[in-house]
Parts: sequence; structure tokens; C-alpha cells
Amino acid sequence: MRALWRATLATLLLIATAAPAAVAEPEPRVSRPGEYSGYAEARYDEWVRTSQYVPMRDGTRLAVDLYRPAVDGRAVDTPYPVVWEHQLSRASRAEDGSVSLRGVTSGMAELTRYGYVVAFVDRRGNGASFGTMKGYHSRTEAADAYDVMDWLATQPWSDGRIGVFGCSNTGEAAMHAATAGSPHLKAVFAGNYSFHKYDGFERGGIRANWGVGPNRTLKEDLRNLPVDADPNGELLYQAALQHRDNTVLRDMWREAPFRDSHVESVGTRPWLDYSVATYAEQIERSGVPIYSYDGWDDDFRKEILVSAASLSNPHKVLIGPWPHCGHDGFDLVAERHRFFDYWLKGIDNGIMAEPPVHYYTVSGESGRWRSAESWPPKQRAVRYYLADGPTGTVGSVNDGGLTTRPPHGGADDYRVDYSVSCPEPVGLNQTCPQDEKGLTYTSAPLARDTELTGHPVVSLRLSSTAADGNVFAYLESVAPDGSVRILTDGRLRLSLRDTAKAPYDVLGTPWHRGFERDAEPMRPGRAERVSFDLLPVSTVVPAGHRLRVTVTGADVRESNRQEHNPAPVYTVHRTPGAFSSIDLPIAR
Repeated sequence: MRALWRATLATLLLIATAAPAAVAEPEPRVSRPGEYSGYAEARYDEWVRTSQYVPMRDGTRLAVDLYRPAVDGRAVDTPYPVVWEHQLSRASRAEDGSVSLRGVTSGMAELTRYGYVVAFVDRRGNGASFGTMKGYHSRTEAADAYDVMDWLATQPWSDGRIGVFGCSNTGEAAMHAATAGSPHLKAVFAGNYSFHKYDGFERGGIRANWGVGPNRTLKEDLRNLPVDADPNGELLYQAALQHRDNTVLRDMWREAPFRDSHVESVGTRPWLDYSVATYAEQIERSGVPIYSYDGWDDDFRKEILVSAASLSNPHKVLIGPWPHCGHDGFDLVAERHRFFDYWLKGIDNGIMAEPPVHYYTVSGESGRWRSAESWPPKQRAVRYYLADGPTGTVGSVNDGGLTTRPPHGGADDYRVDYSVSCPEPVGLNQTCPQDEKGLTYTSAPLARDTELTGHPVVSLRLSSTAADGNVFAYLESVAPDGSVRILTDGRLRLSLRDTAKAPYDVLGTPWHRGFERDAEPMRPGRAERVSFDLLPVSTVVPAGHRLRVTVTGADVRESNRQEHNPAPVYTVHRTPGAFSSIDLPIAR
């Protein structure tokens, strides 16, 4: 192991002093979403990376990478604001020997040019840090974030103003940092996170097929880079040994089928105690401004909208045509720079004078960006009823219709088909169509382009031959050639169908508390009202296309499938007094 780390040391030193090109002339003043120049002077064309351990209040040492502005290869002593990310791996080495530095891959080292210090900190039990990760975003990690910010704020090269950023698990870590009460934290830029873990990870009471990491082998842990004072990796090895006691997230989630489930291995109720929403009061008390972002092809997109609606803090929202943590065609580093310049340096670049919501409306190949004062923007709910057919558009179980006229009566039987599949893994992104394996309800061709922006809500009058099971609904656009594009989807565990008043703003959608005492089995043959929302959407369905709702009892992305043998039969009822419908948010 000694020889291994010596072989990479020279490479690391070269990378750590890599320098972006200097700016030759003044930049034009531009400040709008994804574009930023001319408001901040590019003072440096070099940065230096150093790494070290920083002890937390309980003595656990966390690995920290610092990127500081430099002149002639030496870090400057001028105090600047610090922005940081609470990472799982701040720096690592691949099997082929290539080195990955988070400051480079994220693009955030670029901010050193404009007078920032940028830091990346391995969370306890991860990377080169010591300790164990108990649970997922525990209060111990929030306390660590407080200690890290206190340390960053009191260094001679820091002016005491701190910003935090991240995406996905690090975006949620950034939000938890805001719960810690640090007086130094002045801005949060967080993406693709869950406001309430149960709603994000166990949406509708159905566990997702992701969110079970990080759980790494000792060999994988040793690919993390050691800190500067550990050139032979001996401390890294000691830290990695401690990681073997990390919580296995798959096991923890398996033991928590309800929002209020208590898990003995972590000694707490993980969905509640590890959720940002539980600490909303602390975040509001801090007053820290928040910038939340996500993409229309990500399962967490509703969560950031709920966060913005529920917190009174100054809040910006961005949603683009992206998958999880994607931002193709949008300069996210520039947007972070704009936000941090405003809140950490007091540069009046106009970012907070803009409408707080900036979102992309998908429209074939030519979608466009829009802004709004709130979410959802102005729209009206138009009710479409699930009706009889056939429409002749699909070879599904029933080939029903979808109409704005109330139905005269009828019902559709469907034996749950567990053979749903997709040609490629879908993870956090949208699944593939399953029309032939479910009930479908298809409209007539649309007479005009129709924009859907907001939260569709499906309401089924449904009976089942089983006491429990899962139900899924997909809203689709069907082209004249028969090709199908899923616009959005929703899901619900049938025994958790009871609705309640949410303790935070769920934007007018049905909310299912999902406590253990709320579970109510379906009674065979008895129709029940089953209502749930589909993930938010902003899209234009072209004239000539049809709308379709597909209902199934299985989805490729569920990890806690209740597979019965024989498969149950669902009946969707369509009588005037027991209709089934979907409310669509039609933009005004």
C-alpha cells in the first residue's frame, strides 16, 4: 500500500495546481438564469488544492479538501467566503490510476477565480473520513455540518460567510446543514433532494428501487485519496475499517414500511427523523435563503416544489428538462455563482428581483423556459373521466376511452400482470410504457396544442380480490403514429389509501400519512375511493395527439412488490355515482 500511494502523489500535486485560463478583457454584464458575467472580477487564474483532517465535537476526523485562489502556485491569504459540499467522496482514484477530484468534476473550483474558497468534506463513514454512517442524514451528520462550518468560518483565509451546495444525497445534506443553526451559513443551493424522505423514497407507500447506497467494500473505500499528511494511506486504511459498521440502507428501509416505523438497528424512526421536513421550524428560524433545483425526469421533482411552498425562507426554484442531477444546456456553476455572489458578497446582480420560479415547458424539440411568481402557475383543473371503448388505438386489456363527459356506467376487470419490464434500467428516471399489460383509457385526438403545467390527480373507484397491493397510473401522450411518451406517473399502496391533512404544503394534492395505524386492508369485492397525485409536469401535447391514462398493478421500479399467487383482479368502476377520473392542470 505504501508504494501504491507514493506512485500517485506526484500526479496529485500536478492536478492540484492546474490553472484555468486568465480573462484577457472585461466581460459583458449579464445576469440571468444560467448566464453570469461582468458582475464579479476574475482576480486569479490559479488555484491550489490541499487536504487535511478536521476533528468534530466527538473527536471523529473528517477529510476536507480545500481549493483556494493562488498566485504563482501559492494560496493567497486574503479572506474570502467559503462554499462547500458535504460529500461521500471528495477525491478518488479509479482502477486505471486516473484521479477524480470533486472540485474539478463539479466545476466549482472555477469560483476560486472570483475570490471564493471551495471545500469538499467527506461525511463520516465515507471517503477518507473516520467514523460510521448510522442511518441516512442523521442528526449526527447535521451536527458535523455545524462543526465544519464553524471551522471553515474561523480560518484566516475565510471571511466567515459560508454557503453550502449539493445534489441528490449531497443536496439533502445541504438542506440538513440548514437545520443545524450555524450563524455562519448564509446561502443554500440544493438540488434533487427529498423534503420528506417517505414521500421521496417511499412515494405512495411503495419503495423505490434506488436509494440503497452508499455501501462500499474495503477495496472500494481504499480508492479514496488520503489527506496530505497521510501519503502512504495508513490513516485512510484505518478509516475504511470503521466504515464496515455503516448502516446497510437496504435493510433499514426494509424494516420501515410505514412513515412512523421504528427501526431497532438505528434506534429511531428513519422516515421522520432523517427528513428535512421534520426540521422545517429550524430552517425557517435561520432565515437562510435557499435555491432548489430539479428536472422533469426525476422522481424528486415534487419534493423541491413542496420544500419551496412549505418554507418561509427566501427561495428560488429551477426545473429543467433533465434527469436526476442533470443540467445539460444550463450552466449550473454560473447559477450557483450568481446566487452566492448575491448572498455572500452582497453583489446586486438582480437574481432575487427575478420571479422566484424558473421552469422549462417541454414541447417536442422546441420547449422553452418560463418564469412564474409561484408554483403552480395559473391553470385550471379539467376532469377527464375513464370511459368505455374501444378506441382502436392500443392492444391493451380493455382499450377504454377518456372523455370530459361523465360516464353512463360500466367497469373494467384487470388481473395484475407482474411481467412488466423495460429494455434498460430506469432508476430515478421515468419508466417505459406498459400499455399492453394494463388498463388504458385514451382520448380523441386533441383539437389544439394543450399545455399541462401542474399536478395531475387521479381518482379511482377500485375494488380488488386481495387485501392489499399496489396501483400505478401513467399519463401519456399518444402520437398519430401510435408512439407513446409517458408524461408523468403516480402510485399508491392500496392499504394506505386513506387521506389526511399534511403538516406541510403539498400544493393541493392528496396526502397519505402512511402511519402503521392508517393501514386498512381492501375488502374483496368492495369498491373504495383511491386518489393520488402524479408527479408534476410542464409539457405541451400537440394537436392531433391523444391523452392516455394507463393503470397497472406493478411497475419495474418498485422494490417491495406484493406479488400474490394467483394475481389479484382489480376492478375499475365507471358508474355516475362511482366514477373514476383524472384531473389535468390545463395552463391558462
